[in-house]
Amino acid sequence: MGLLSLSHIVVISTLLLLTLYRIDCFTSSSCISWPQHRSRSNLLLDSSSASSAIDGDKKPAPPVPFRDENAFVWAGELPGEALQDNSSPPIRQSKLSRNPLLSPPRRLPNPYGWMRDDSRTNATVLNHLREENLYTRLMTQHLDGLTEQLYQEFLSAIEETDYTSPAACGAYWYYSRFIEGLSYPIYCRAPRKKGELYHPPINERWNEKCKNPFDMQPLLSDEEVYLHLPKMAAKKKYLAAGAIKVSPDDTHVAYSLDEVGGETCQLYIKHIESNKERLLYDGDKPLEGDGSLCWDLEGKSIFFCTMDATHRPYRLYRRQIFDDEGNYIDDNKQHDEIIFEEEDEMFSLRISKTFDLRYILLTCSAKESTELYYIDLEMSKDSQESVAEQLVCISKRVDKLCYRVTRCAGYWLILTNNKGNTPNLSLKACRIGEEKDSSSWLDVVNAENETPELMFNGGDGRSVDGVTIFSPDEIDGTPLAYAVVTGREDGIPRIWILEFAEGEINDAAPPLKASPLHVTKSCRLEFDESAYDCGIGGNRDNTLPYVVVAYDSLVTPPSHIAIPLSNPENFDARRVIKEKKVEGYDKELFGCERFTVKSRDGETEIPVSMVFQRDALAKTNGNTPVHLYGYGSYGASIEASFRSTRLPLLKRGVVYVLAHVRGGGENGRPWYEEQGKYLSKKNTFNDFVDIARWLTDTNAQEGSIGRGITNPSKLSCEGRSAGGLLIGASINQAPDLFRAALLGVPFVDLMCTMVDSTIPLTCIEWQEWGNPNEETYFDYMMSYCPMQNVQEGKTYPSCLITGGLHDPRVQYWEPAKFCSTLRHECTSLGPILLKTDLEAGHFAASDRYKYLKEQAFEYAYLLDQLGVV
Repeated sequence: MGLLSLSHIVVISTLLLLTLYRIDCFTSSSCISWPQHRSRSNLLLDSSSASSAIDGDKKPAPPVPFRDENAFVWAGELPGEALQDNSSPPIRQSKLSRNPLLSPPRRLPNPYGWMRDDSRTNATVLNHLREENLYTRLMTQHLDGLTEQLYQEFLSAIEETDYTSPAACGAYWYYSRFIEGLSYPIYCRAPRKKGELYHPPINERWNEKCKNPFDMQPLLSDEEVYLHLPKMAAKKKYLAAGAIKVSPDDTHVAYSLDEVGGETCQLYIKHIESNKERLLYDGDKPLEGDGSLCWDLEGKSIFFCTMDATHRPYRLYRRQIFDDEGNYIDDNKQHDEIIFEEEDEMFSLRISKTFDLRYILLTCSAKESTELYYIDLEMSKDSQESVAEQLVCISKRVDKLCYRVTRCAGYWLILTNNKGNTPNLSLKACRIGEEKDSSSWLDVVNAENETPELMFNGGDGRSVDGVTIFSPDEIDGTPLAYAVVTGREDGIPRIWILEFAEGEINDAAPPLKASPLHVTKSCRLEFDESAYDCGIGGNRDNTLPYVVVAYDSLVTPPSHIAIPLSNPENFDARRVIKEKKVEGYDKELFGCERFTVKSRDGETEIPVSMVFQRDALAKTNGNTPVHLYGYGSYGASIEASFRSTRLPLLKRGVVYVLAHVRGGGENGRPWYEEQGKYLSKKNTFNDFVDIARWLTDTNAQEGSIGRGITNPSKLSCEGRSAGGLLIGASINQAPDLFRAALLGVPFVDLMCTMVDSTIPLTCIEWQEWGNPNEETYFDYMMSYCPMQNVQEGKTYPSCLITGGLHDPRVQYWEPAKFCSTLRHECTSLGPILLKTDLEAGHFAASDRYKYLKEQAFEYAYLLDQLGVV
């Protein structure tokens, strides 16, 4: 049956059955976002929604869903009428908030609120999403050839049969393999000889297939597959692995799988040699959690977190899987020991292990506060106490105090914001077992010079975001430990390597309180290019004398480099472990620039990165097609990294621009904490629009990099998730500035979502955006919420909006409502399209080929709208 006949069937069946179930659907608890009130009359869909077929050359009409102009949600205090049918009203603000609630409450218009269905089963809603998908298909079918061409170009730029750099861990080398035609990785390992520092030679025939299409010639000798995702995914529409953890005795692997896209995982245990897999149960149902997993030291028990109704990890459990003889315990005899429960809705749990695998870390974190516990697994083996009694708190939660830790010899190395008293994180230490609170933390000083000083003091110039500790086997001259520190300086990702010693520091100048653990030597890694992306690569063994670093730039494909810890400055001593090969790519044909654009405040310099094909930029006359990408939230940085999927755009003359707007972390934490959240959030959108105006400035002076290279008819923009909010707010602010917009799983219904604590993750997000139930934030958030600020009668850019039915982060109804709102309120330069993946969540397709096909479709739409074919 073709697409056209399918459209007729959906529409006709909808109209015939409308009077039978319409009222029930709209008044059932599965459809109403409580506390929400609406008129219950005139609930029929607009009949024009039936006109989605094509007659000859006639363009299809978009679906026109019903608008309930009387529908709204409450912001602020709940009035009595909202409490009548609900014995447990939702939370309106955090326990710590001292801000008054809106009183009287305010009504937020929500005419498409009926699209919300928490169960994802309502026939009316699903039919609407299918109708939207069908309309998008009909409006873009002329792009099938271009989409396929882009897809093939994507494939030609990647090695479909490939592998990751083998990483040492204990008795094995661990790596993943990809096989042409298979959508998921295969997790492998090979024996590692005692004392072997680098992996043995790669088999010359490693990329040759065996008779079985799932198998290849081994990469390393005696290769063993311990998790084969392609076989596991063969009969599934979606599959994403959470944690994959091999047991300490190397015999089993514990792993978690999300088979829907909703980021709820089922937990499994597999015996590697026999390939026998067991699904873990919670009573008669599969055991579900957030996906995180840790083993104890003996390989008998696992630790895992479960989630509450709002998708918040809130309980930590321990379950014994094997008895003292190593036998699997029957499912009905396995017992879960609850170790910790987080009752504050603003906090969520995360478990991890220290790099040396000795300690389990339990992090209870809100956006602006941290409480961290640890379990010493070595001591736990012989302890008579329950595991819950063995939990040790490093520092109790205090408002505005954020910190994270890693073990260094007998100390905790602590990254902290000092209760917000420093713009960036500083480096502190305290002895393990002597934890009290943050007042006991001492400064980690650099004693290289005559006067000890703080290397990471939390100041503006240098930020730090992670520390990894290596303790190579002791030989003469080996320091106590090495620290590989990641952070930023001059807006660029940086890596420092530090050497540590222990001893009293008596000559540190006040107000420093020096820890005995101090730095004796430091080095910042340097690379050939001036702008790049770098970070910690695949490292699993803390006893190695080198660290593997991942490196790339806008024009340099990724590579993994082993850098000796004792001699990091020596370029000749570095060893390239693996380089990504990009077929047909000539780096000399492409260029990149990094510059700043002054914001409308006249002071702030906004960093911008730009990559292009050299001959395309050389021909610019203000008519060059430009694609502008941004994010700008949560302190996340959009790095100047290489993406082979950009190449088809660049080769067609499109200039790709990255906007490092406030709200990100490109200029350290103040770029986010002080200038890009709460009541400063509009800086994010203003920065993006200011960059777009720079790119389209008709008064550009010669020599101004990027200025005036394009015009609004040739400028497109893109953002995903919170970046989708950025795009929604930007096109509302300046709809005439862009020709086309891509909004991926966009967080655009800010107000209706953030007043409702029953929606997953809402409470946690109050410390990111603010709480619109409170007087302090309502008007400010209302002023930029994309859904509430579409300009009536204005001409907007064409938009392609995507969503995932099972998305727990941005609910599918947000993009659906925004699409309908845009069509209702304004005209557009091109079609406004909605494409909902009914089999995926926030991170789109888990199948790598499907993911590339989706991106090819989005880029085909983009090129078509920009007039680049």
